[in-house]
Amino acid sequence: VSYTTFAAKMDVEYQDGDGKKYDVNANIRMYRDSVIWVSVTAILGIEGLRAYITPDSIKLLDKQNKIYTARSVSYLQEVTALPLSLSSLQDLLIGNPVFFDSSIVSYSRSPDNISLLSLGSFFKNLFTLAAESKLAQSSKLDDLDEGRNRTCYLSYSGYEKKDGVNFSTRRTINVSEKKKLDIGLHFRQYDFNEMLSFPFNIPKNYTRN
Repeated sequence: VSYTTFAAKMDVEYQDGDGKKYDVNANIRMYRDSVIWVSVTAILGIEGLRAYITPDSIKLLDKQNKIYTARSVSYLQEVTALPLSLSSLQDLLIGNPVFFDSSIVSYSRSPDNISLLSLGSFFKNLFTLAAESKLAQSSKLDDLDEGRNRTCYLSYSGYEKKDGVNFSTRRTINVSEKKKLDIGLHFRQYDFNEMLSFPFNIPKNYTRN
């Protein structure tokens, strides 16, 4: 998917390694290679969290507890258990392959699927596309560091065509290491290449974490 800006509203199902489940709505705005802006709302449409992510930092407003947090972008890696950067997180959200290196070591084709295996800096990636449409179906990431025993499975479905772009409206992300992380994304509304704003103001009464 090629784009300059991207905006979307989606439902998020999240289950962490302790078995806690969260169902929230997220409003996302992105400017490619520059910023990701996220607003998360829970029941009754009350905003609980706002995030502003750049190539080198992540800023969070916890609106329920009135706390402002500023961290390096490595905080993303702590939360997701994946070596995410701004660009890889944008690829993940837009539906482009993540951690897929051009060093393809094997290729196979069946009547329904095309599978490509690449070796990158962090993962071995088995990327599968539909044979006829060439649309992504799944990506299985296995950590090259066998000591970590980390695996991530991504699936793409619910494709729609809008503005000439085939877009996957339903995704699942399953990460397994010492603990499991399961995320489901359902994009209800999305637009490409519109003028966007990224409001992020820190109220004076917020505590800095």
